[in-house]
Amino acid sequence: MKKIIIVILVILVIGIGEIYMLNHNKDNGINILSNEEEIILNRYKEMQQAMVDKDIDKLNNVVKDGTTFTHMSGRTQTKEEYFEDIRNGSLDYQSYTIENPSVSIDGNKAILKAKVTLTANAYGAKGSYPFNVSAYFEKVDNEWLYTNKGGK
Repeated sequence: MKKIIIVILVILVIGIGEIYMLNHNKDNGINILSNEEEIILNRYKEMQQAMVDKDIDKLNNVVKDGTTFTHMSGRTQTKEEYFEDIRNGSLDYQSYTIENPSVSIDGNKAILKAKVTLTANAYGAKGSYPFNVSAYFEKVDNEWLYTNKGGK
């Protein structure tokens, strides 16, 4: 009888530990996102895929007007300049991966942090480019839009 009680206690302790991990957004080191956080991650994926597909209409729908883009070189472009370089092939994104995403939401602002690797031909420089990304989003008319820090 004591062995059965011990087995039941062990099962309960393991179960409580699993519930604790799920409630604290970690499962073996992988973030578990809430529904709203998942929407933001999917929005970021939509943007990345639109860059690969050169889908400027989709990019316009997921990027807030007035957003600027700053390259590794420090060069800053307007949304329109950046999208034109994607459209004309100067920026030729071929694929992307997103690792260890986490999202924090504060009202109508959100930050997605992740390790992102872009495979691209960027202005003649071909390669895979790893980044530690902090992507900013603002909720506008009930839609999460990519924007600059502070929601420019």
